[in-house]
Amino acid sequence: MLYNLILCILADLLKHYKQTFIRFIKIKAVLYYIKAVRIIRLLYIGIFLLILSFIVMISGFIFLHVSFLYYFPLSKEVKALILFSLGILYFFVPVGVLIYFTSQRVWMKFSKANKLIQEVLKTVSEDEK
Repeated sequence: MLYNLILCILADLLKHYKQTFIRFIKIKAVLYYIKAVRIIRLLYIGIFLLILSFIVMISGFIFLHVSFLYYFPLSKEVKALILFSLGILYFFVPVGVLIYFTSQRVWMKFSKANKLIQEVLKTVSEDEK
């Protein structure tokens, strides 16, 4: 009888401990989720401000060239050719930079995922031996 009573008490304590532990894990998960949302929000705000600053900077740079070309004593054809060349340059240089920094190879190198994959594959091959 005493043995059954001790087992019932231990089972209830274990059940209560299990529920408390699950609640604790859920609370911790929610806290980490909130922290992650806060970090992502700050990242988005920072990226937005960076893009806005970049657009304003590029606009000022382009207006600077246009204003200089307006006052240069050159023919309209030469000014048009210079503006066309600058337009091509201002378009293709950022496209090239964008292609480079969005390539999978660069991100794999930057995140050091290549080394991680090699280590995982090495441990898997060693485990198979």
